[in-house]
Order: sequence, then structure tokens, then C-alpha cells
Amino acid sequence: MARKLKKKVKIFILTFLFGIPLIVFGVFFFGTPEAPEKELTKARLAIANAHRIIEKDFIPTTLTVAENLYDSAMYFWRIENERFILSRDYAKSRTYAIRSEQQALISPKIAIQNTNEFLGNLEKDLAAIRRDTATIGQLVTKLPVPAIINKKYTRGIMNLQEAMLNKEQKNYKECNVKLAVAKSDLADVAKYAKSLLDGYFTRLPMWKRWADQTIRESAQTQSYAMVVDKFAGKCFVYKAGKLKTTYNVEVGKNWIGDKLYSGDKATPEGRYKVTKKKDGSQTKYFKALLLNYPNEEDKARFRNGIKARTIPGYARIGGLIEIHGGGGRGMNWTDGCIAFADNDMESLYRMIPSGCPVTILGSLQPIFEALNIPKP
Repeated sequence: MARKLKKKVKIFILTFLFGIPLIVFGVFFFGTPEAPEKELTKARLAIANAHRIIEKDFIPTTLTVAENLYDSAMYFWRIENERFILSRDYAKSRTYAIRSEQQALISPKIAIQNTNEFLGNLEKDLAAIRRDTATIGQLVTKLPVPAIINKKYTRGIMNLQEAMLNKEQKNYKECNVKLAVAKSDLADVAKYAKSLLDGYFTRLPMWKRWADQTIRESAQTQSYAMVVDKFAGKCFVYKAGKLKTTYNVEVGKNWIGDKLYSGDKATPEGRYKVTKKKDGSQTKYFKALLLNYPNEEDKARFRNGIKARTIPGYARIGGLIEIHGGGGRGMNWTDGCIAFADNDMESLYRMIPSGCPVTILGSLQPIFEALNIPKP
């Protein structure tokens, strides 16, 4: 009986000694929570793949969210790994990893949508600014603008060209920056030109009236008459009220508006007459037709300007406004005279007699027709 008891005790002890490790192993093996390595790996690969597909300038917020969620998953994984193995809980880390993968997987599709929308808007902006730049360039070339406006125009064109180059190189972020600067500068130029021309073209009804009177008088007297359109850079010669010929002309550097005083480099506006025909040593510009500037209207305007202090007190009204040769330069360059190419001046000189009426005005057309742009 005692022998049997000893045998049982021995079996129990052996079972206990071998069973405890098995129990401990089972507890650790089956009781230890599974680490979220699989979920973290899938999230990491999804993020890497999204970065490979998506261009750097079009990374959507979803990919940034995915990266933040992945960082959170790693943070909570490290926190749990510092705890006793049986008390670890990876649920939060696993949840963040799964959400990270989901956000990363949808990022390429969102990036494509954003990219297409951005490029579409960018192309529209580039097309619009290229179209507007053609008109702005025409104005800057034609109008007497101050140095700061010229500088803005030059800088605007340079940034526009760089933006187009950036687009070709797929450097869209820099393209957008350059385009924004170009739009701002060119908008300032356009605003200045519009303000200048809007004020100037309020005189259009008066200019048309002058031209109509001049042509009508030419018809009544069966004689020659000249109408100079400063904006168009044209001189229209009439005979007996009918248009006989048209010449290209160049006028004063500061041709917008009327001539106020000597040295302002403006070409006068009004109704004048040829008082003298010059050639040889009488003029340094091939041949010339001297006009009766200043007329009585010019003198009255000058006196009123001095009185109102809109004209400097030291100024003089000046004179010697001519229609002369030396032109054909493709720009407005005179000190106030009207310049013809020498061949045209030769033709005009033979044609026009002393006493011929000469009407000088800003434009014969409304501003939109003069600029050849659609009326808004």
C-alpha cells in the first residue's frame, strides 16, 4: 500500500514538474496578444506606393492623414511593448494602422482628381493671361506709360514665360507662384491703362464733331483737308470731302491728352491750318508744314492752367509744331510734332497747299474698336 502511494506521489511530482512549463508556455503562447505587424506593414507599403504614384505637388490631405495615423499606430505599439506581455493590448495600434492603410489606398485616386482639376484651371489661367497680355502689350507699346508701369509689364511678361516653362517641366507649384506674380503685375498695368484711356476717350464725341466739320468744309470749298488720328497713328487726307489717301504717322512721346506747354512732349489737339511750307535748311526733318499752334483756344487753355496752377508758373506755351519728315520709326518719338516717313512727306508736301485745314484728335473710333477687342 505504501509502495503504491509513493508511486502515485512520484507520478504527481513528475507530472507537476513537466506540466508547469507546458502550462506556462501555453499561457504565454495562447494568452499573448498578437502584435499588429501585419497591419503596420500593409499601411507602410500603401503609403510608400502612394508616394511613388503621386507627384509631390499634388499630395492630398488623405495621404498626410495616413502618415499621421501610421505614426500614431507605431506610437501605441511602442507603448504596449513596454508593458508586461500578458497585459498588452494592441487594439488601438491595429485600428490606427488599418485606418492608415485605408487613407493611403484612396490617396492616388483623390490626387488624380485634384491634379486634373488643378491642371484644367491652370490651363484656363494661362490661356486667359496670354490673351489679355496681347492687348496689354499693345497698350504698353502705344501709350506713354511711366517707368514703374513699364517695369511691372516687363516683370509680368518674364514671370509668365517662366510659368509656362515650369508647366512644361511639370514644376506645377513654382508655375502657380510665377503665374500669380505675372497676373498681379499685368493686372496693375491693365488697370493703369484702362484708367488713362477711359478718361481720355470721354472726348470722343468732340473729336468726331471736329472731324465731321473738317470733312464737311473740305466738301464745301472743294479743297484739301487733313485729319490726324493720334491713337491710330494715321493721317487721312481729304479732297472735296472725299478720302484721297492715308498715311502712317508718329506723334509726341506723351501724346495722350492735349499739349499744355513747351517741353511736355505732347502733340496738340484741335483745328489748325498750315501757315508755311518748309524745305532745305528751313527744317532739319527733310520737309515740313508749319501749323498755327498755338491758336486762340490753346492760349486760353494755357492762361487758365497757369491761373489754376495745373501748369508750372515757369512754363511757356511754345510753338513750332510741324508736320515733318524723319518718321517711319515705328514708335511715337517727337517733341509734339507729327512725323511722316520721308517718301510720304514728299508726296504730302507736293499735295498740300498753305492754308490747308489740319484737325488733330485723339481717335475717330470708340476705345474697343480702336483696340480691336470685343466690347464687354
